[in-house]
Formats: sequence, C-alpha cells, structure tokens
Amino acid sequence: MIAIILITILLLILGVGLHGYLQGVLAPPYDPAGMTLNYERIGSGDKKVVLLHGLTGSLKYWKTGLNEKSDTYSFLLIDLLGFGDSPKPNSKYDLDEHLGAIEKVMQKEGFDDGSAMVVGHSLGAILSLGLAARRPNWVDGLVVIGLPVFRGKEEIGKRFRAASLWDGVSVDSRYKFVCYFHPIYMTEWFRPKNIPKDIFKDAGKHTWVSYYHTLDEIIINTDLRQLAAQIKDKRILFIHGEKDGAAPIENTESLLPIFSSYKYVGFLGADHHLYLEDPTGVWGAVAEFEKEKQNHEQPD
Repeated sequence: MIAIILITILLLILGVGLHGYLQGVLAPPYDPAGMTLNYERIGSGDKKVVLLHGLTGSLKYWKTGLNEKSDTYSFLLIDLLGFGDSPKPNSKYDLDEHLGAIEKVMQKEGFDDGSAMVVGHSLGAILSLGLAARRPNWVDGLVVIGLPVFRGKEEIGKRFRAASLWDGVSVDSRYKFVCYFHPIYMTEWFRPKNIPKDIFKDAGKHTWVSYYHTLDEIIINTDLRQLAAQIKDKRILFIHGEKDGAAPIENTESLLPIFSSYKYVGFLGADHHLYLEDPTGVWGAVAEFEKEKQNHEQPD
C-alpha cells in the first residue's frame, strides 16, 4: 500500500513537471501586433509615471500606497511580457521584445509624450534604462530601485548561493528544470515573510521559458555600462537597500560616475524589496527628486 501511495505521489509530481514544461514550449510565438501586455491605470494627476516590476513580479507589487498619490500622479502599472496576467509566448524575451511590448502600452495610453517618469525595480530597473536609451524623447526622468549589476552568471550564482539555496538555484542553468514544478513550491508554506500573499501568488504566473530567457537575456547579458553611457545626461534617481542581498550595492555604485545628473538614496537596513517595506519612504524620495528639478528650472 505504501508503495502504491509513493508511486501515485511521484506520478502526480511528474505530471506537474510535464505540464510546466509543455506550458512553456507549446505556447504560441510572440506576436507583437496581436499580443498586448496587461496593465492598469491608477490616478488622475498631472505627473505621468510608468511602473515596471521585477523578475516574477506583477503590477500588484506597486499598489501599496498609490491611491494616496492619485491626485498628484497618473500611474501606468504594467505586467511585463511573460509575467503576471500578460501573454507568455514561447519566445526570446530579449531587450527588444520586452521594450517593444512596453512601448506599445505607453503609446496606447499617451505616456509617450516626453513627460513620463519611469520607475523600475530590479528587472524593471534594467528595462527602464533600456527604455530611456531607446526612446529618450519619451522619458523625462528615471527612478531605479535595486538595480542588479553583475559581471556574468558566475558572480550572480556566488552572490545568491550565499543568501539562500533557492536564490542560488534560481540563477543556475538547471533552474529551468526546477521551474517546471513551481506550482508545488510556490505555495503558502514557502512564502517569505516580507512578501504579501497576493504578490507571492502572482509570482507563480510565469513559465520556465519566460523566466529563464528573461533572466539570461536581460539580467545576465545586458551591458548596463553601455546603456548608462547612452543616457548619461538623463535625470536619474538611484534607490537601493543597503542590505540588498540580491543586487550588490557596490556594483550599482560603480555605475554612478557615468551619469552627469544623478541622485543616490540609500535605505538603511532595507533589503531588495525595500518598496514593500517602506513605500512611503520611496515616494518621499521621488517627490524630493522632482522638487529639486522644479527648483532648478525656476529662474533666479
């Protein structure tokens, strides 16, 4: 009887894995014209803000505290390609595909007029730099939170393995096999205490293709120094948790001298998810950043 139970459990696990694999490889190819990202508008203020989440995130990541800012800002929250409730095609998930999908939504909603500020966390921070480089006339300023700067996959693996087993596996080439089974381990038992339930639930809304290719193409292979050089005169606010175990603060600081108009704000004691810990503090830093721009533009 025990053997039958164990075999049944094993078959169920293998079934979950097979479903996860097929969900990725049998998805349709990316169709830029026919596929549109899921997004949401919040607020009616004059200042336009585009919000781009991190790897395995969703637009829900940003929702805490936004209603209190709705009279000041018009927010455009976007589920990135392959994540949240956006399409999850079997595709490359390279910089061109991710940015093209974001640009389509920005054009549709009128966030391409040059007045928008782009705020990105982690993966979204890299995409915000890419967007400013590709569409400099669309972007008035950037806010990058927890920007991950690495010198190849080996450094990422070393850094994350020191933090936790799962973080190490997530940047290993074998993660795509583990990712087949994420419906099993993306359950309440495994939820980190600092991640709200609804955000953790949405973290499972990806395929192994969308995760692994995005990790490889964007976080590992993007030349951030080249992007920084392209937008060196763009206004940019760096926000970083000074106990960020996922994005080394010293690597991010090494990019700062490239920029001619940057501001850096460090959050003492905060980790990679500092926005979830202190959204009020983050928006306070953003407001101060905008105030400094206004003061600079005023005639003496």
